[in-house]
Amino acid sequence: MRKFLMSALVSLLFGVVAVAQDSSSGAPVQLPSLKAAARITRDSDGIAHIRAQNEHDLFFLQGYVHAEDRLFQMDVSRREASGTLAELLGPAALAQDVQLRTIGLRRAALRSLPVISARTRAALQAYADGVNVFVSSHSLPPEYGVLELTQFEPWTVIDSLAVAKLIAFGLSFDLDVDPTVALLSYQKAGSLLGFDGTKLFFEDLDRAAPFDPASTIPDAIVPHAAGTERRGVARYAGLAGETSASDYLDSRTVELAKEYREKIQGMPVFERLRDRKRSGASNEWAISGEVSASGVPLLANDPHLSLVAPTTFYPVHLQDHDIDVIGSGFAGVPTVIVGHNRFISWGATVNPMDVTDTFQEKIVPDPTSPSGLSTVFKGNLEPIIPIPEVFRQNNIGGHVPNNITVVAPGNGIPPATLIVPRRNNGPIIMLDATHGVGLSVQYTGFSGTREVETFLIWDGARDLDDFLHGLSLFGVGSQNFAYSDIRGNIAYLTGGELPIREDLQAGAINGLPPLFIRNGTGGNEWLPVIHPQPNQAIPYEILPFAEMPHIINPPAGFFVNSNNDPVGITLSNNPFGRMRPSGGILYLNYTYSGGFRNGRITQRIRQLLSAGSGKVSFEDMQDIQADVTLLDAQVFVPFITQALADAQRSNANPVLASLAAAPGVASAVNRLSHWDFTTPTGIPEGFDASDVADHGLPPSQALIDASVAATIYAAWRGRFIGNTIDAVLAPGRLPQPLDTEALKALRNLLDNFSTNRGVGASGVDFFNVPGISSPADRRDILILKSVADGLALLASPAFADAFHNSINQTDYRWGKLHRIVFSHVLGAPFSIPPGGGAFPQPLPNLPGIPTDGGFETVDAATHNVRATSVNGFMFGSGPNDRFVSNARHNGMRAVSALPGGTSGILGSPFYFNLLPGWLVNDAFPLLFTEDAIEENTLSVTKFVPASEPD
Repeated sequence: MRKFLMSALVSLLFGVVAVAQDSSSGAPVQLPSLKAAARITRDSDGIAHIRAQNEHDLFFLQGYVHAEDRLFQMDVSRREASGTLAELLGPAALAQDVQLRTIGLRRAALRSLPVISARTRAALQAYADGVNVFVSSHSLPPEYGVLELTQFEPWTVIDSLAVAKLIAFGLSFDLDVDPTVALLSYQKAGSLLGFDGTKLFFEDLDRAAPFDPASTIPDAIVPHAAGTERRGVARYAGLAGETSASDYLDSRTVELAKEYREKIQGMPVFERLRDRKRSGASNEWAISGEVSASGVPLLANDPHLSLVAPTTFYPVHLQDHDIDVIGSGFAGVPTVIVGHNRFISWGATVNPMDVTDTFQEKIVPDPTSPSGLSTVFKGNLEPIIPIPEVFRQNNIGGHVPNNITVVAPGNGIPPATLIVPRRNNGPIIMLDATHGVGLSVQYTGFSGTREVETFLIWDGARDLDDFLHGLSLFGVGSQNFAYSDIRGNIAYLTGGELPIREDLQAGAINGLPPLFIRNGTGGNEWLPVIHPQPNQAIPYEILPFAEMPHIINPPAGFFVNSNNDPVGITLSNNPFGRMRPSGGILYLNYTYSGGFRNGRITQRIRQLLSAGSGKVSFEDMQDIQADVTLLDAQVFVPFITQALADAQRSNANPVLASLAAAPGVASAVNRLSHWDFTTPTGIPEGFDASDVADHGLPPSQALIDASVAATIYAAWRGRFIGNTIDAVLAPGRLPQPLDTEALKALRNLLDNFSTNRGVGASGVDFFNVPGISSPADRRDILILKSVADGLALLASPAFADAFHNSINQTDYRWGKLHRIVFSHVLGAPFSIPPGGGAFPQPLPNLPGIPTDGGFETVDAATHNVRATSVNGFMFGSGPNDRFVSNARHNGMRAVSALPGGTSGILGSPFYFNLLPGWLVNDAFPLLFTEDAIEENTLSVTKFVPASEPD
């Protein structure tokens, strides 16, 4: 809740801001390379409004401002992308450098340079010049002092392109290692123990079908009153139903996959990839003028990325003669990425299209190859190309500045990266030359692409045609885009090039489907381009725009996307079950986010359209963004309450009855039965969307009750997975499905219990209680046992720092578990808390800031569902920009909420000034008009071209 601490922080910040305002100077700053007079206005939130007379100066000053506020963050980003982070952070970053140098994002950036337009190249160069001009006349941020560095390598155009590649990589790259290991493990165990391991994967545990059936385009096509629930038994009709992974993969390949998984574990960039799969990655929806309270389109977007210090996004307003745009982008790259201009508004969510394949390669010695090795493809040798590598590290701690040295090859440091040209110049990521086998990766992002050009076009776009033109240049990053404009249009569009696989186009899966490691000796290739699409980047056949998911001005008056299946292919649990109009299998991806957030947003919109005025207001859009209701609890709590009712019958099974009588169980279930499924913190120190500004009152009894119920449910949920799915897999040490997949599996089992009796399609009984013959009793026993186990866990020493071994359920407040630290790469004091001491830790002995929200809530704050410790329910990703726009005929109006501030300089008044509002879902207006900016001006800095020397 917003408390005295928050008020004090804001007062402190405002005091510092006032000093900054008083000390601002009106004298113009002379800058070399600037072509004309320009100015930067800082508003009261610290957001820069850059006004220039030409495009060169506009992006020059954006680079200048980014360097002023985020230089260290930019340096980390370009070095992550380039595999040179150890030159900044030291030896601990070397292992990740090796893997990212292998992946080759900087090589991909170099390929992008010759394909971008002259205009884009000029914008990138101007941006780089602005960065370097700032650095040349200012001291480096404090992080460099900690790292004993006094020098900054000049920024280049390639650095920006590499950062763009890193961003796209994080949103679209997906190795096929984990599912391959799981499938083969299940199949091997099934052959030994007498169950169907293939069905265990496809039909029981890693189902393609979502938890909730809400789907973007099907729901947008059907008028809202006709929306219906679509659930039931869905059997996997996949074309690989009888495929055994061992028939197509060498046993050493699977071992290499396991070794690679262990190698990248814990590396920040790869953990972010895994976190995207675990935690979802954004919401967007739009409401047409026909069903909006204002009569004009409404658009909401909240991209979910890592919640770090400084924030991932950087807000800015760019204005010249042709561009007038405000929104968020990334420090290190020019332009606004999401936001609005005078005519259009747009947002984005990840569309997890399958644009990466991992291949088993047969590798043989070849003296004619530059590397001495070749792959074997259809019986022919194809040389593997070596790229020499030199790694360096910063040696910190000796008080020797800039002590960067070369790291000799050996001990995991390779002398070269090995490239397979056939794989879109992708690398060998694992190699066993002795056994003649390796793993290679093919990814659309290895091509030269033009995403920066897309955003350059959109920043100045006038209408939908301009937007579609920009979209045609968006090659990699796999995004869903939400669009609205002042002419009354809304549109859902997908961006990114999706490769066509030869076997799927022929109508059959050759070997393993593309979500697994594929055989690279022939038959699973990406088809070479024969029918190039407008502005296509990659050299392979891609799905034409007409077949990409999209809808313009939907009949339902709205659309929603939260990384869910946009077209509903997976509702039948068969992602290969739809054909293209011209023939071939329409394959987009195997599975999506699960549909939790999409289902809840769709539920909320339909409730609004069916009640009262039947309209959706701007405030409704913000309220939906702040929603912290658990969709899965709506599904599972009725099963819990029914289990207790069954246990309390006079003829109940004795084991079941004893669980109902166990201390606290009936009370806990009673709390759940009266719960509204929301997840408030329930503590005065917490931050909740329900808070009222400047009110330091304790939470109401209703909020406390909901908070306690949320804690009990979270403990139950993890134990229920543990007592069912994990208990079945543990004896064989079989891979556990991700949290989302586990909940999808349990819903499928419970929804269809009358026919499956708890037994999966594989033949595995997931409700296994020895000695109990009744399937219903076994189900209910495990449900109530999970309640008892959850209560015992909360009262255990593992949670003593939060609940002090209490068995009083009223003590179990959600805010004591659900917390976040906005982490900095160097940790404290840069992380928040403590933010240099300006944002103290609210709870003693419990790190982080307590907030509302939970697993796959709309206001995203997903934690580890299987958590068993007091810090296990913390989260680290969520909304990086809660954006809502109103496309009025006389111009756009929009608000935003950002989890931090504009500045990355510890001690700046803008280090986290926007965070208190974000924590309680308060938004600030994006100041776009001259009058609004003038009324909220903090400072104005004027710039003029530097005088030419005599």
